[in-house]
Amino acid sequence: MNKEDLRRVLKRRRRELTTAQVAQSSTRVVQHILACDAYRKAQRIMGYLAFSRELNIDAVLQVALNEGKQVYVPQIISATEMRPVRLYKLEQLVLDQYGIRSVAPPVETISPEELDLVLIPGLAFDRQGGRMGMGAGYYDRFLPHTKQAAWLGIAYDQLLQASLPQDAYDVPVPQLVTESGIINISWQHNINKGE
Repeated sequence: MNKEDLRRVLKRRRRELTTAQVAQSSTRVVQHILACDAYRKAQRIMGYLAFSRELNIDAVLQVALNEGKQVYVPQIISATEMRPVRLYKLEQLVLDQYGIRSVAPPVETISPEELDLVLIPGLAFDRQGGRMGMGAGYYDRFLPHTKQAAWLGIAYDQLLQASLPQDAYDVPVPQLVTESGIINISWQHNINKGE
């Protein structure tokens, strides 16, 4: 099965998840993120604002705000680029041109190099850290600029694949968070942690 066919199959499988399944899975994932070292050590966190049936990590963003951490979320600025913008309150969001929750202007940005932790959504991940997104490549272009940050891929257990087709520009992640816990990927490149 080629990449696009597999993406269609996985999108359908994710769409079939019930609201209750998404909520239950999201709650467990949030608990694992909040308990992990990468989260505890980070002061500048980039999360995401879930849409459709993505795992919802709003609770992580809210706890981080309550703890005085700086929280950033993606803002789409072109067909190929996104940037991290500061989130102060989850209640002050608007829908962007794609129907995705976004920070209302004016926005405050940060250089990607200054982030400590990036929470990375994906349609699916594999056990080598390979990621399949929605097809636009935003994270594959963005992540190489965040090499000082820890990267955590956020994945459903049931959408975890043995392997995913990867292109040269696809950026793998060193750790995944699923409902079952943290999965450390064996290759552990460590470049993104500045080690």
